Amino acid sequence: MANSLLTGISGLRGHQKMLEVIGNNLANVNTTAFKSSRTLFSDLIYEGQRGASSGTEGRLGSINPLQIGTGSAVTSVDRNFRQGNLEATGEDLDAAIDGNGFFVSESGGGRLYTRAGAFSIDEGGFLEDAATGNLLQRFGTVGENPADGPAFQVPGDARIQIPIGASILGTVTTQIELSGQLGAESTGPTQRAVGGTPLTTGGGTAATAATLLNNLDSSVTPYGAGDRLLLTGLTADGTSIASNLNVDATTTVQDLMDHMATLFTASTVSLVGSTVTVTANATGKTTASLKIDDDITNSGFQDGTFTNKFAETVEGAEATVIPGSLPIYDERGSEHTLGYTLTKQVDDSWTLQVDIDASSGTVIDGLVEGIQFGADGSLTQVTGVGVGDGDISVLFANSTAAQSIDIDLGTLGEIDGLSEIGELPHISFLADGYGPGELTSVKIDADGTLSGVASNGLKFDIAQLAIASFSNPDGLLNAGGNYYKASLASGSAEIGTALSGDRGAIRAGQLEGSNVDLALEFTKLLVAQRGFSANARTITVTDEVLEELTNIIR
Repeated sequence: MANSLLTGISGLRGHQKMLEVIGNNLANVNTTAFKSSRTLFSDLIYEGQRGASSGTEGRLGSINPLQIGTGSAVTSVDRNFRQGNLEATGEDLDAAIDGNGFFVSESGGGRLYTRAGAFSIDEGGFLEDAATGNLLQRFGTVGENPADGPAFQVPGDARIQIPIGASILGTVTTQIELSGQLGAESTGPTQRAVGGTPLTTGGGTAATAATLLNNLDSSVTPYGAGDRLLLTGLTADGTSIASNLNVDATTTVQDLMDHMATLFTASTVSLVGSTVTVTANATGKTTASLKIDDDITNSGFQDGTFTNKFAETVEGAEATVIPGSLPIYDERGSEHTLGYTLTKQVDDSWTLQVDIDASSGTVIDGLVEGIQFGADGSLTQVTGVGVGDGDISVLFANSTAAQSIDIDLGTLGEIDGLSEIGELPHISFLADGYGPGELTSVKIDADGTLSGVASNGLKFDIAQLAIASFSNPDGLLNAGGNYYKASLASGSAEIGTALSGDRGAIRAGQLEGSNVDLALEFTKLLVAQRGFSANARTITVTDEVLEELTNIIR
């Protein structure tokens, strides 16, 4: 009879523990990164009342064992490591793990692990959990090598130092990347040319400079003594022309061109093929024009040997020039302005010319030549050599050696850098080197890299968060304060980085919420209450039976 009392007590104890687990879940419904638990029961050892026996063939069947249970016990309290909801906080140093893994921290009592990422910076400039003072740990060598940028981490020290306000030294510019479009309609320099109709003789043979005007196919009535040509028009600079040329039977095409040369002093008069052509000496749009007429007093006035208006044969245009400037830095981090000009050449190539103010320094080599593009606008080659190759050289003021700067125009055959496409030119640049500044803020990337942002615009890697994973996270020991300890059951921590192995991604500016399911916990609360009540009823009924038993002797 006493066994039923003990059985009921075991049920009370077990369901009391279940209520405690549920109560703990409910108490931590708003705890950062809290993982809920569940209670699992098992039955206890059984009291054997009768053993089992086999049957005798043809005579007697087998007999089953007779066992009476002695109650139940809590066998385990399992954690549910299901992902909690990620809640945005807007704080730069808040971080949540989206997926598997734990942040690694160091306390006075040893190494602890957590998924609660509400971090801050202590008075020494180290990343910590301000609620406990535990110091977050880093992984790898990020932030140790000064060659990669400002280095604040000490080799062999896993703490993460973030010295907000620390000075950042400037560095010299060694490369400039130019990108953008130069414009598909860009042109090289051309000179305006004005020419007449082709001059022929002898039934279509091209005339030469020595050809007599009277021998031209267009001549019907020969010129004689007293005839003249009237030349009118505009010079390249817009000056009006009105001149007479006396002609006779001995006048040649060369005589006509010589007279034209005295009128068009800023142009070149030549015979292009068999066409008398006036070509401006300077590139660009000009107003040059010419008309040659027979004087009305000429004997052959109506024949119109030269009565035609010289037409434009080549449109004059200036070369497309794209100016710009960009900041560069000397070895002390002092900023200088480098001016540049991209100019299209006659052969459709481009030339890059750079200059710098005399107070800042001297350009030793400021030319990049032979920048050419394919039919699709992609960069095809840079043919300059020596002074004109893909490097420039600047001697900064107060420096003893010239600084070579590589000009990166993009990948040959691609349009990832400079390209000759688009309607309007648009150039952008990216130059390395930077001026002095100070560390102002920190950002956290998805792989756990902490990136520093300085007042001079520089962004650089400070360190990388260490992330731990376990073969059996259910075996971790709760250490309180949102922390866990490794145990024999959990196995040793495998330390690495986010997004490696089975470790999740880091979500900056967010915290992981509790994964407690209120609806489920309330349901379990009712089940635990009923279980407790049922076991209490077992004890009550047993008590009543014992009372009846003691009353037999009355």
